Amino acid sequence: MGPVTGSARPDRVADYLEVVSRQLQAVAEREAENLRDAAAMVARALQEGHLVYTFGSGHSRFIAGELTWRAGGLAPVVAIEDPGHGAAERVEGYAITFLEAYDVEAGDVVFVVSQSGINAVPIETAVFARERGAYVIAVTSLAHAGATASRHSAGKKLHELADLVLDTHTAVGDAAVALDGGALRVAPTSTVVSTAMLNAAVAQAAQLLLDAGVVPPVLVSANVSEGDTHNRRLADKLWRRLTHFPRRGSSSAA
Repeated sequence: MGPVTGSARPDRVADYLEVVSRQLQAVAEREAENLRDAAAMVARALQEGHLVYTFGSGHSRFIAGELTWRAGGLAPVVAIEDPGHGAAERVEGYAITFLEAYDVEAGDVVFVVSQSGINAVPIETAVFARERGAYVIAVTSLAHAGATASRHSAGKKLHELADLVLDTHTAVGDAAVALDGGALRVAPTSTVVSTAMLNAAVAQAAQLLLDAGVVPPVLVSANVSEGDTHNRRLADKLWRRLTHFPRRGSSSAA
């Protein structure tokens, strides 16, 4: 085996960055109105005193986490946690075991992130939110969804159950760069593109709130001088609503 160097040919660094740039350009050209609509949903919900929820199973939980309590983000956001971290993503009926710990209600906005949108847990999360009157925004790849059958017995996919779909334009299988011979592909793009889309919606939602005369509840980096004080004020105001307890499920305790 020859030595591994930093100057391999062909240049997969350039290849990957080019693919990501093309995807982001596709999003800018084709998803801008949907992103503005998502921002309007978020701004309206927050203006009316509702919350934003975010959910992703498996690796998608890292994308969903982009919206939760971070510098430059909106504070009234609750992350719905999958205790199995995706291990039971395909199991029908599993989602309700943790969803009932969250008091999702009419007027809330729920972002559900899934590259393929075919597995039971994200599908049932969307159904759960819709049944409670929340607005569901799917972050998914329509190309991937269109190329793969649903794994849920209802035959539905995530994008078919959402009020609004943000298409990431990510390739089937997510990995974007073909290695020599074409048998192996590497370097997924869904995280980069999805988080860019979510942050674009956050920026627009904050501006809409400001335009409506509402100070947007934006978090500040804890690593700047005013950050701790600013964020503490938001935490003191919101923490009771951002915590969760299984009020909808059984009232008994072991």
